[in-house]
Amino acid sequence: MLPGMSRRAVNWGIVAALALVITVLQVVAGTTVTILLLVVRIAIIVGLAYFVYTLWRNNRARLQYVSGRQKLLFYGAGALLVVVLAGSFLITWTFIFALQFFAIIGACAFVMYRIWKNAAGWY
Repeated sequence: MLPGMSRRAVNWGIVAALALVITVLQVVAGTTVTILLLVVRIAIIVGLAYFVYTLWRNNRARLQYVSGRQKLLFYGAGALLVVVLAGSFLITWTFIFALQFFAIIGACAFVMYRIWKNAAGWY
């Protein structure tokens, strides 16, 4: 770290440098970088799936106290998250699609969080 620079500035510099490297590599070796980015995307989804599974396994006792309707909402929101994440491979990204993508993910996460917190009162 350079003297006088904040940690946040260094972090943003690293992100900008990585974005620049990826952009240059896409221009120079387009197909190879596209395949590598696809592999990284799949690895991120697998990592998220493992995280969600671990979270569910550690908190499944808490979810047994919620009503059937809330369980249906909870697991339905989780299934919708999986469908939206899997479908993100198939769309061409525009601003509107990105807005809808993050709105759906945020709504599903909110529903799941509220039901999980509601179950904490019964646990």
